[in-house]
Amino acid sequence: MNIPQIVVPEDKEKIKRQITALEYLISKDTNEKDRQIHKTALRDLVKILEEKGSPDLS
Repeated sequence: MNIPQIVVPEDKEKIKRQITALEYLISKDTNEKDRQIHKTALRDLVKILEEKGSPDLS
């Protein structure tokens, strides 16, 4: 599957907002391809946020 690259903002709060939005999208997605794309983006953003020193996503 050809998955598009995500653009990662520098600001941790923007990353957290993207994570929240992706979690919502994943819960509502009916198309499996979209769900996989969103899950991949979510996983990447969580990893980047943890590397920035913010493992708490709440």
